[in-house]
Amino acid sequence: MMNGSIAKRYAIALYEEAKEQFVDQQIYNHLGVLYQSMKAEQELQIALINPRVSIEKKYTLLLLASGLDPEASTLYTRFLHLLLENHRENQLRLIIFLYRELYREQHGIDRVVFETAVEVDDKTISHLIEHIKAYRHREVECVREVNPHLIGGFRLRIGDRRYDYSYQHQLELIRKELCPIP
Repeated sequence: MMNGSIAKRYAIALYEEAKEQFVDQQIYNHLGVLYQSMKAEQELQIALINPRVSIEKKYTLLLLASGLDPEASTLYTRFLHLLLENHRENQLRLIIFLYRELYREQHGIDRVVFETAVEVDDKTISHLIEHIKAYRHREVECVREVNPHLIGGFRLRIGDRRYDYSYQHQLELIRKELCPIP
């Protein structure tokens, strides 16, 4: 629990400072790009926890993964320096998650994950977002995921609520009904 509380302190401190400087959305966006880079590039995560990689190299990697110039001078870059100087790079993914959750909470944004078996067109996504906005009376940030294992249909996650209308789920329900486990 100690690590979670450290990450939470960093996330809250960063959010409060960003909000005070009116750059909370900018930091939110930078952290989003960084998170996607970390998710896509396993090597980045390995480099961050490698004690042989210098703080300067880690800093440059994080800036580049955030889509920023290494000479940038902002709250975000100061945050990265502080994180690395205190050897908290192993907490970065959790800090990003907590900051983005805090930002969404403060700005009334629901994170929606729309998972389908095949890619869905933008018109369908827009229609879905408008319905969720009307129902929840909140802004919506939609993440699309393609998962061929669903066979067809979709899964929808809004905050901590999950809706599963996939063919995979329907087949599983039928299997359980036909072959109940004693």
